[in-house]
Amino acid sequence: MASPFKLSVCPHDTAKNLLGWFTLNTYVQRNLGIGIHFEPQDNFLVERQEVLDNSFHLVYANPYSALCFAREKGFVPVARPSGVNDETLVVARAGAVVPDAPRIASATDKLIIHELGLQVMRRENLNVADATFQFVGNHLNAAKAVLQGEADLGFVFNETWNGMNASTKSELQIVGESRDGTAFHCFMVAREWADKCEAIQNILCGMHLDPAGLRVLDDLKFTRFERIGEDVLAPLGKLIGV
Repeated sequence: MASPFKLSVCPHDTAKNLLGWFTLNTYVQRNLGIGIHFEPQDNFLVERQEVLDNSFHLVYANPYSALCFAREKGFVPVARPSGVNDETLVVARAGAVVPDAPRIASATDKLIIHELGLQVMRRENLNVADATFQFVGNHLNAAKAVLQGEADLGFVFNETWNGMNASTKSELQIVGESRDGTAFHCFMVAREWADKCEAIQNILCGMHLDPAGLRVLDDLKFTRFERIGEDVLAPLGKLIGV
């Protein structure tokens, strides 16, 4: 029989290393002494709605989802991967001049990468008011739309950019990028598990000190988790404008 307690993880992360997240769930269960059911999703909008519509107890959320979960269901942030931020690069074709009313390719306006991209455009004095947007499903498609001449600018997630090959990058130029460190993925605990918040935070933030925990972190390409609290949500809300 499945545990009544459930974990949800942002599909962007499970797509990179699904087994690693099952292993992390096993580690948390063992140290917390409670069974936690983990059933991954492959679409971030579906995953977000699942958490909002059903009873989940622990989530690893992207920044936009984190704000939704906190505001709509009372989830509390407890830990984040140290030194890993969500940032946006605004890219154009190499050598291209950005037109006054640019066509912009973005994965979706339901992720923080889009809001960061708009912020970068304003900082670089690019015309946001007259821009047109096409939402292309993922960050790699945003870069492809620029390369194929279907968009003048693309909003690209920093992790996606870092994973692109050198020849593809050479065909693009970075018009601007965010570097403020406001946005990041994080673990959050449900209101119903308020009594377990501190224990979960201690387990996650102590993983790098435990050989078994360090192996899980290494597999997920994290160095350690660090403690956070509800104060991280205000800058996110300001960024999204809610």
